[in-house]
Amino acid sequence: MVERTNSVIKRILNVSNSVLLLTLLVAAWALTSEAKEPPHFVPASVSRAGDIPYPAGSLDAGVVTLSVYVKKTGQVLGVTILRDISSVSGPAAAAVRSWTYTPATRDGKPVESTLTINIVYDPGFLGADNIPLPPLSQVQPISTKEQAFYPPQLNTATFAPYPAKAKAQGAVVLNVTLDTNGNAAQVATLRDVPPLTASATGALKNWNFSAATYEGNPIQSHMVVAFVFRSPSAPLP
Repeated sequence: MVERTNSVIKRILNVSNSVLLLTLLVAAWALTSEAKEPPHFVPASVSRAGDIPYPAGSLDAGVVTLSVYVKKTGQVLGVTILRDISSVSGPAAAAVRSWTYTPATRDGKPVESTLTINIVYDPGFLGADNIPLPPLSQVQPISTKEQAFYPPQLNTATFAPYPAKAKAQGAVVLNVTLDTNGNAAQVATLRDVPPLTASATGALKNWNFSAATYEGNPIQSHMVVAFVFRSPSAPLP
């Protein structure tokens, strides 16, 4: 009787140990699988940028903010003007349509999304003054059906001083990588106009951003910033 009881107890213990081992293995597999998952959401970005015109008849200055709706193929579905300067916003929207974009991805698969582009128009004589920023007309979600992604926001900005003795003009285009705190972690040049690029990059050090969010959580993202310079020696309209 005692031997039979001991045998039953051993079988129970063996079953318990097997269940415990199986539970531990499942938990370890789950942790490993979670660690190997691709980023949940990676925002869209610009891979190639062209020039942005400064209309000959305009001396208007400030920031135009555009929201570019990028399809999963990388094509532009539409451009919305979120911050407007009437004399330059139309040509700006037309210019960015011709750029090349990399679509956003969710779980490694391309998805439709929006990308914010801020364009500074500087007639060349405003120095490093602060730029008034009217409120955005709207905040674009990832699509009309899903509102999980909200792009980064520009809070404060300054003009880039026009370098002394320079004669160049045109658009310097920068791709700003923002971390989860909204800090400019990296600035890459998409369109270079020496010596204006150094001035534009330096001006960004005084700018302030808010981080993008996905499902309410701050994420790393991209904001494209263009400085459209007019040479002080260019004929005035």
